[in-house]
Amino acid sequence: MQNVSNPNQAMKQMAQRNPARPNPESGAAHVNIFFFLIMLVLFLGALGFGYVTLEKNNELERIRNDAVQSEREMADKIAIYEHYVEAVRDVVGETGVYKGKDGWRYDVDGTQVTSADAGIDKISIKNATLPSQVKEAMDRFAQSVKVPQTTGVSTLFGSVTNRISSLEQQLASLQTDRKTVQNELQTVQGSVAQLTRDHDSRQRDLNSQLRQKEEDYAADREELENTLRAANTEVIRIREEKSDMQAEHLQQVAALNKELETLNARIDAAADKVRLINPTDAPDGMVLEASQVTGLAWINLGRADMLPMGTTFEILKTGTDTVKAYGTVTRLEQTRSQVRVTGLVDRFDPIVPGDQIRNDLYSPDMTHNIYLMGRFSQPYTRPLLKSLLENLGNRVVDELNPAVDLILVGGDSINEDGSGFAPIEESEEFKKAQFLRIEMAPLSKVRQYLRLTDDLISR
Repeated sequence: MQNVSNPNQAMKQMAQRNPARPNPESGAAHVNIFFFLIMLVLFLGALGFGYVTLEKNNELERIRNDAVQSEREMADKIAIYEHYVEAVRDVVGETGVYKGKDGWRYDVDGTQVTSADAGIDKISIKNATLPSQVKEAMDRFAQSVKVPQTTGVSTLFGSVTNRISSLEQQLASLQTDRKTVQNELQTVQGSVAQLTRDHDSRQRDLNSQLRQKEEDYAADREELENTLRAANTEVIRIREEKSDMQAEHLQQVAALNKELETLNARIDAAADKVRLINPTDAPDGMVLEASQVTGLAWINLGRADMLPMGTTFEILKTGTDTVKAYGTVTRLEQTRSQVRVTGLVDRFDPIVPGDQIRNDLYSPDMTHNIYLMGRFSQPYTRPLLKSLLENLGNRVVDELNPAVDLILVGGDSINEDGSGFAPIEESEEFKKAQFLRIEMAPLSKVRQYLRLTDDLISR
């Protein structure tokens, strides 16, 4: 919009734009005055509106120019602050992300945020010297050099300078004291040297007296040592005799204790064996079958129960102590035996299955611990005897101990050099068995128990 300040000039410009219209000054008498006034008012209004608009535009242009200038100044100021931050960072260090003053509210994209909000990251300063870290470093330095913690580098350096000056003064004082002490030390060393010379002279006199005393002491000591050696020799002899007697006594005690332990073990084993024996009035077995015609019966005891051939039992009426007859073993099998019935008391009360048998000197529940002593050869070798005895319900042990209650004695063993036989009666095992009073029987005495194996031997 053009800047129009003269109304007459504006009217002339309008007339120039429309040359067909008559000149208002010359033709005003022919135009309605009211229309003219309206046009005049409109013209004046447009003129005023243009003027106001022009003023506003001029004001806005001034404001824009001021804003541009302010923006340039702010940009320069920010650049100066950035250069300042870089310079401080290069000198001080302690870099990090600075998010503004605590509690201060900043405007970020129209939103009020504080340093504690996540939005502050948009305007935070990266790689800047952090005052908190600088303060912490200054406090650590002040603590390490033992000066009061303070604010400001100059104040801190002043405190450190004062501290150094104080220490230098103390050092100077200590050096002065050191020189004084050195002078005193020289004086004392002179006194010590004189005392040392006096002491050396006194020491020489004392050494001379000491040598004389040592010579006298050596003579007395030699005489005393001769007497003491003679006494020590006698004491050693007596101690050796006492030690020999104590050792012999301990050996005897150990041997007696070992014998006592062995006998106790033997007694315990015998007691256990006795507990296995049936009471004298308890039955040992029962009749399985009986024939009144042949006078024979079968009982439930056999070789497995170590029943000897020819053993005689009382045949009792079932559930009573009434003796009906006697039965003598005439044939042995593994689990049963045949007996010959004799002495039937009442022929109208014959032997029937279920009758009980009893022998006060026999106990079928007792298991023997058997040890094989000596040499065994064909046909009854040691492995075969062990197998047969175990099949009969016995336990064959490999070592002689107090729990053994029966020893089967074989032939004499071959001596150590293999040149002949050593009598078994002279062996340590035989003597130990006699000491333990274990029953010993030759193989021929118990061979009747092993008749079941004749068929195995013949194989």
